[in-house]
Amino acid sequence: MSSGSAANDRLIATLDALTRRTVDEPWGVRELAEETRLSRSTVHRVLQALAECDLAAQTANATYTFGPRLRVLMGSVHRSHPLLSQARPLTEKLAATCDATILLALYEPGRTQAFVALAAVPDGPLRYRLDPGRSIPLHAGAAGRAILAELGPEVLDRLDLVTHTADTVTDRGELARLVQKSRQDGITISIGQHVALASGVAAPLRVAGLIGAISATRLRHETTTADLERFAVHVRDAIDDIGRLVGGVDPVAQHGTSPAPLADRRGVEGKASAAERLEGLLTALAIGAPLPTGGRALARLLGGNPATTARLLDAAFATGLAITRDEHAVAGPLLLRWTASLGPLPSNRAIVEPVLRALAQDTGETVALTEYAPQTRSARMTSVVPGPKPVHYSLPTDTEIPLAAGAAGKAILAHLPEDTLAQLPMVKYTDNTPLERAHISKDLQRVRERGWAQGDGERIPDAFGIAVPYFIGHAVAGSVTVTVPRHQADQLDVDRLTCQLTDAAHTLTRLLSLR
Repeated sequence: MSSGSAANDRLIATLDALTRRTVDEPWGVRELAEETRLSRSTVHRVLQALAECDLAAQTANATYTFGPRLRVLMGSVHRSHPLLSQARPLTEKLAATCDATILLALYEPGRTQAFVALAAVPDGPLRYRLDPGRSIPLHAGAAGRAILAELGPEVLDRLDLVTHTADTVTDRGELARLVQKSRQDGITISIGQHVALASGVAAPLRVAGLIGAISATRLRHETTTADLERFAVHVRDAIDDIGRLVGGVDPVAQHGTSPAPLADRRGVEGKASAAERLEGLLTALAIGAPLPTGGRALARLLGGNPATTARLLDAAFATGLAITRDEHAVAGPLLLRWTASLGPLPSNRAIVEPVLRALAQDTGETVALTEYAPQTRSARMTSVVPGPKPVHYSLPTDTEIPLAAGAAGKAILAHLPEDTLAQLPMVKYTDNTPLERAHISKDLQRVRERGWAQGDGERIPDAFGIAVPYFIGHAVAGSVTVTVPRHQADQLDVDRLTCQLTDAAHTLTRLLSLR
């Protein structure tokens, strides 16, 4: 194995370990070295490289967990992957129809196991539950055995037949007979074989280059065989619906072009590190963009030469990080397990607040994030972190922010289409609120030239603020603002403060951008 191939394998193995624990259970370097069977010095170097790309993060106790960039990318997979996006509403509907827990399980060849990719649990005081990301055996339980029936006898021969309950079948001959019956029937029924108190039915699923199953499970004591047979009809209907929906998604037509080349994002062609190339690959897979499987196009995209990028893609295919579909590389089962383990990203708050806290600590002042909603052409202040100074400005959260008055709004407005200003109502908030569009337009030009906006009592009479915009892709997404009492404005080191704000805004842009 070449050094380049080994480096890719180490990066992927370390990320895999990080995703298998929550942020409340970080890894120590020694512990992670034992898990990955690497030396402590090697693990430390790998973690540092991943942390530089924000794929890993170091805690205050010098332990490590997955980083904010990986969190953003896996959140994107939840939204963009055709199977996850199409199956989620159907599994939720199926859970309500059957009054049962619905699991979408996927096969992971690298570990000869399956894992829970999606789970829909109906309301009720006592329910069967397996969390997304959890591994499930192929020989025990409805979902696992339904997948096993799709894989063939050679996989059965490789399985370690662990006993999970008193009803787990561990005799290979008997298990082979049950698997053959599942193939003939098209469904698999399991009663208490994986979880003693559970009873379920599953049917296999092949879609988007993946092998999986959908199961309906309820508590054993309140479920009859007739119930399971009735659920099977609904499960197979849902699988047919998913197959039609996902089969009609063309990744090339859906996404058009590939993401920006890493050379364009890093600025130095061919100089990306192994961790940066991996981050570029994960970004492309996360948005589902058509990704070439070799050649100069892939090399330019990932910031290396054809040989180094080919080794990275080989490692991705070997580990299941990627698979091929329609002659393109797309997200594979390993990436989908990471996605399931980390879960959806309902908002960016968990990503932005550490950046805001660090900025508040560095400046000593109150820091706020304002997010722009292009659909409504409105902005809201969604996060506020007070500064540690004894006297600091207090701001309420979830507050609508005008675009034409105050630093936070003007930093955003300066990067919106030119006709936006003409359509905004001119509202007077204070005696300092600008109301002449021509004057505001000149101010916005200065904002674009110097990179930051200033507000002096324009929205709140006794407040002085400086704001810098941040972007997601090439579109303005909001602004980061430092606000102080107006009488303290003369004490600010504006040059230093704008540099600190700009660094924070660049960090948010880098963490949140996908294209």
